[in-house]
Amino acid sequence: MSSAIPPFTPEESARLTQIWDRLYELYLEQANGTRDAILVQHEIDGLIAERNAIRPWGWNTGRNWKDDIPKDIAEKLLRE
Repeated sequence: MSSAIPPFTPEESARLTQIWDRLYELYLEQANGTRDAILVQHEIDGLIAERNAIRPWGWNTGRNWKDDIPKDIAEKLLRE
């Protein structure tokens, strides 16, 4: 990882791992239709909000993730 990107704390890393694992399970439930779609989407939205509270940029959301990088960090990355 680039030194321009601040690292996650151990607690953030642990929680992000839990979030990603649960999101994977929820996306499978959503694809398989094993639970009410509205409830699954509500839980997905909550987890994404929690993930974004930890770091609101840099996730693969179908958008260009570089567009969300804070300007100061983007400038450091370009200098490396």
